[in-house]
Amino acid sequence: MYIEIESRNNMKKLVFDETSLAVGADRVYPYDEINAMEITKAPLFATYGILTIRLTNGRDVPVPFPRSYAEKIRRAIHEVERIREKGADTPDRAAGTDPYEEAKKLKELLDLGIVSEEEYEHKRKELLGL
Repeated sequence: MYIEIESRNNMKKLVFDETSLAVGADRVYPYDEINAMEITKAPLFATYGILTIRLTNGRDVPVPFPRSYAEKIRRAIHEVERIREKGADTPDRAAGTDPYEEAKKLKELLDLGIVSEEEYEHKRKELLGL
């Protein structure tokens, strides 16, 4: 999994990958240090949403994001939950899935507009070992 949310209007770029969530260039939250993630309410008519990260140490970290990416973040949270259920240290390839099948699924996500062309190319090269 590789899902990127662009930075915009002083909001940091978010990158969800197989093991962690990167917030900008300075913060990385491994999934094993996160209890939960949810989209919480932002002020009415705001152009941003709030992703609240609940850490295992009891701290909540609010992360603003462009509201237009809310659905993409919901999908990313769903993927993170799926990874956590499988075990964060067992990526899909280790589970015996065919990288070419994964590339096909990735292409479907691109066609649906869920991932960008850059995300698609990055992950495709990673899956196929290019």
